[in-house]
Amino acid sequence: MDKTLDTFVDYAVKLQFSDLRPGAIHAVKRSLVDSIGCALGSSRVEPVVAVQQMARQVTATRPATLIGTDINTTPELAAFANGMMIRYLDFSDDYFGPSGIGPHPSDNIGGVLAAAQSAGVDGKALILGIALAYEACGQLVDHTALRLTDGWDHPIFHSIATALGAGRMLGLSRLQMRHALALSVVPNICLYQSRLGELSNWKGCAGPNGSRNGLFAAQLARVGITGPSQPFEGKAGYMTQLRDPFTLGAFGGGKTPFKIERTFFKPLPLKYSVQLLVWTALELRRTVSAADIQSICIYCEDRSVVNREEHSEYWDPNTRETADHSNPFLVAAALVDGEINAKTFTPERYRAPEILALMQNIRIAEDKEYTVAFPAEYHCRMEVTLTSGACVSIHKTNPKGHPANPMSDAELEIKFQKQSEGLMPESQVRALLDQLWALEQISDIEHLLAMTRITLAR
Repeated sequence: MDKTLDTFVDYAVKLQFSDLRPGAIHAVKRSLVDSIGCALGSSRVEPVVAVQQMARQVTATRPATLIGTDINTTPELAAFANGMMIRYLDFSDDYFGPSGIGPHPSDNIGGVLAAAQSAGVDGKALILGIALAYEACGQLVDHTALRLTDGWDHPIFHSIATALGAGRMLGLSRLQMRHALALSVVPNICLYQSRLGELSNWKGCAGPNGSRNGLFAAQLARVGITGPSQPFEGKAGYMTQLRDPFTLGAFGGGKTPFKIERTFFKPLPLKYSVQLLVWTALELRRTVSAADIQSICIYCEDRSVVNREEHSEYWDPNTRETADHSNPFLVAAALVDGEINAKTFTPERYRAPEILALMQNIRIAEDKEYTVAFPAEYHCRMEVTLTSGACVSIHKTNPKGHPANPMSDAELEIKFQKQSEGLMPESQVRALLDQLWALEQISDIEHLLAMTRITLAR
């Protein structure tokens, strides 16, 4: 017997669209709007184009479409490519548990969307599948201690979550869902090395690959392939290997909010824990010139602290992926350039001498009160010493996109419009947004994806 397996499966097979709170349905639409926008924004980036071309070489009897293109490929490759597009710019949504640790739940959307199109389900089913995947992912974030183990990474959460969400799209029976979940767990525990040292393209691919694996597990179960018994609680199962004997909490439904209702959105294309640091730096720049700064000490919660000894690559970034995860680089770039945009992540900026020089004068330290408050409250304080000898202090809380300071629907639309600029006419952007906000009325997911097709040359 595996109680954790049974709990996940019971919830997954019983949940109905009618069980979703109105807030959860709207939250699904918000995450899908944000995700499609992020996918369009990365559609011309070289690593994304390379994967698109790889996917173009393969098709299927029941294919799925790559966002922004006319490429029809296998559902598994679509899951990976679309997930990579959503994740690549580090602009997609986030979710944090009590420990302050969390992956990007939208990494699951690529797999659920591919399953929905391939299975021919409608918009209500897609909403259900996304809500279910976010719920499973959020349960794992809230109740496990994955990062406390010896180097295991969180894409296993996406394998599990997508297996459940995609399993509903594919119409799996309860028994098949058990096998799908087992097949998503045992083969797919992965390594945190993806996020250490000089970061590679795989940083933005690992989560989508987890979702692809979850979809593949559901496909295997659908044709009768069985999975190992006791994937979570068995002698050599998840809990033993990751030293994490967790217990699941209350699932969304009734008076219990769904996890997707607690999503964090990003106004800037960089990892969530640096959003507030950059916002604080931009506020500081209103009164202080970067040229007048002698040193900066940034006080924040413990997960945002990076030291030079353990993470020397963050003080000397040589890849885009390292740059968008480098706290000192992003703060220095905000102070020097006054903005963070696509140009920030070009070699001309992350190797700019004036930014590299300022980075060397930045120190990041924990404020224990901020650690206790996070993620319900997110604090950053900068104490700055100027070349004149004067000292300046600035403190800010809860960046835009935090659940306590949410991005409005209108702000999400503006973010979407900026990422689709030059890719499609404004009329097409408006029609696509209107269709996404009316997702429950859609009868054909394939038509929705066709509406994302890029029609202008950039």
